[in-house]
Order: sequence, then C-alpha cells, then structure tokens
Amino acid sequence: MSMFGILDISAAGMDVQQARLEAAAANLANAQTTGQGGAVYQPLTVIVHSILGKGVGSTDTLSADSLPRPAVSGTAELDVPPRLVYDPGHPDADSRGFVSMPGVDPIASMLDLISISRSYEANLRAFDVTRTLMQRTLDMGNHR
Repeated sequence: MSMFGILDISAAGMDVQQARLEAAAANLANAQTTGQGGAVYQPLTVIVHSILGKGVGSTDTLSADSLPRPAVSGTAELDVPPRLVYDPGHPDADSRGFVSMPGVDPIASMLDLISISRSYEANLRAFDVTRTLMQRTLDMGNHR
C-alpha cells in the first residue's frame, strides 16, 4: 500500500475545490452585468467525476491506491432564467423598461464560497497530517 495514494486523494480534492472557487468567483463577478441584445451571463457550475485509482482490480486488500479520486470534467452553464429589473433609463433596457440581469443569487454564491473554503481547508489538513506522519515514520528509521 502506498501512502502517496492518500496524498493524491487530498490533492485531487483541492483541485476540485479550486475549480469550484473559480466558478463561484466568476458568478459573483458577473452577478450585476447586463448583456447586449438579450444575451445574459449564465451562472457556471463545475462538473466533477471520479476516476479509479491505479490499484483497482487487484487482489490486494483495500488500499489508498485503489480508491477513486475526484476529477474536474469541466464547467457548464446553468439554465437559469434572467432576473428582470425595471430601469427604463438603462442603455440595455428593453421596450418595456426592463433590464435582463443574470440569475445569480449572490447569497447562495457566498454560502458556496464558505463551503468551498472549508472543503479546501479539510483537504489541506488531511494532506498535511499525512505528510507529517510520513515524515515522523522516516525520522523513526533514522534514529536506530
């Protein structure tokens, strides 16, 4: 069993959280943008799938190498209807005086950012604890 498999899982989790952070930041940054000609920013979401570890299918017992890891497939636009805001003086207002704004919920996006931050911290802590345990194991061998 390889201890590096545990580090790989934590690193993969941090990669997923980084992609989620980028999508949430883009959503917040574009929450108040308007589109020209009726085109409105569509909020992004991250598509995550699992990839199998290197040791899957072997006759060994369950190990960190055989566990699946999360991986980012890409991002996709959510099909969210735009919010209509009455602002007849706005340059992007339609004939009725409404401006189409993205269907981004800033409060939900901020809650996502908190969740992403906590998940990233948990993966980082697991990575750090595993690295520390590996270092202590190596140090025990040096003191003989």
